[in-house]
Amino acid sequence: MSELDARQSELIKAMRFPLIVLVLFEHSVGADLAPMRRSLDGANIFHFTTELISRHFCSIAVCWFFVLSGFLFFRNLKEGEAGKGWFVDKWKRRTHTLLIPHLFWNLFYVLVILAVTWLFRLAGIAASADMMYSVKQGPLFWFVTGPADYPLWYLRDLIAATVLAPALYFVVKKAPRLSLLLLAALYLCTFFVKGTLFQAVSFFGVGAWMGIHHTNMLGLCRKVRYPAAVLTVALAVLATCRYGHETHQLFRLLFFPFGMITFLNVCDLLIRRPRTKERMIRLSETVFFIYAAHEIYILGWTKGQFLRLFGAQLASRWAAYFVVPVVVLLICLALFYLLKKLTPRTLAFACGGRVQTDKA
Repeated sequence: MSELDARQSELIKAMRFPLIVLVLFEHSVGADLAPMRRSLDGANIFHFTTELISRHFCSIAVCWFFVLSGFLFFRNLKEGEAGKGWFVDKWKRRTHTLLIPHLFWNLFYVLVILAVTWLFRLAGIAASADMMYSVKQGPLFWFVTGPADYPLWYLRDLIAATVLAPALYFVVKKAPRLSLLLLAALYLCTFFVKGTLFQAVSFFGVGAWMGIHHTNMLGLCRKVRYPAAVLTVALAVLATCRYGHETHQLFRLLFFPFGMITFLNVCDLLIRRPRTKERMIRLSETVFFIYAAHEIYILGWTKGQFLRLFGAQLASRWAAYFVVPVVVLLICLALFYLLKKLTPRTLAFACGGRVQTDKA
């Protein structure tokens, strides 16, 4: 393994934790679709800043998770191995790492909603109608069309992309250049087609392309780090300015690749410090738990309690925006390490084997 490949392997492990922090900040904003106004009043500045950070800079997180999944799926593939048996073996492993956690966490979310609703009724407190609405939709919604634990749409789409892996391999292997054009076209189709699957398959496919052709992502990103950084800022600002307009999604699609390149280069700088690298790699085992658990009342209740205590004035909203994701992160980390100490095997099962457990 070359020095650059070794560095890339470390980076893939280390960047997972910063990516989940981005997810928390992305989910900390509400579904406010109000267009940007040409005004420097406090409310509009808050709206612009939070949309710029959460819905643009932070939204590259899931894109990177798809790319890394595609890359790791094929990274160790050797010439002549990609037969039926190889894919079946990969799918069996993904059953444990993807399908079982997807079923577990969505069902767990439904059970938690039912339990909380029951306790609230006993206490004479009105329960959230929105939560019960999702439960009443039934299993198809819980696991597929929702899903119940909404962030797990990523897992749902990743399962679909994994099923399509043999077709992706055939096209990528036989027609490298054409396959890149097809993936780019599929990606741009998301401007016209609603839903997340096209984008998921295109990003997974790019990762698969690099894994199949043994391309070093870090080497590519380093070569274009300066122009990518400039375009990242410019396109993010343009996309945010066009928020609420038809062209917003187009600028956002153009932003994603450059934002992803810049993020990887920033992480590459961060892990130059050995302590920072070790800490980021050590925390990577917590990522899936934080991803699956943070929307199960933790984020909503934390944000709600913060605003109840400090009010909904603009100053409180600024404080909540930056403080709440950090508090949610600390709560999730505390729960993770508590569960790891009390029930390590159950935690490992729920997280698809991504948790380090003592074998003794």
